[in-house]
Amino acid sequence: MKNIQVTRKKKWANAIVPYWIMTHKNKTEFMSEYELKGDACKMSMLGGPVSRLDMQVLDRFGIRIMNGQSIELELPDEITTLFVSTMHGYLSNEINIDKYIASGDSVVINTNGGFINLPHPVIE
Repeated sequence: MKNIQVTRKKKWANAIVPYWIMTHKNKTEFMSEYELKGDACKMSMLGGPVSRLDMQVLDRFGIRIMNGQSIELELPDEITTLFVSTMHGYLSNEINIDKYIASGDSVVINTNGGFINLPHPVIE
């Protein structure tokens, strides 16, 4: 087993929207299974995201993290990657967990966008 600290920076954009930390599959497999094209959601005429994932999928496979929250994850050794999804299916970049553990760094999730572009997660 391996442990890694994950922190979601406190940001105004998407402040009340939960994110899910996804570790059960790599991002390519996840996108293929749910037929997701690219990382981004489409934007509605009113400027909001158009959902492309069911929240039940996220709750089943992901770990919910809220704005400003830190979580200590204990993961099996065979899990090597991590990415983040919004409740609408906007996906972050994927990282190699082992590189973060080896360097002693914790994983930090930031939120980019807002106002003109949809807010979305980015792993720093």
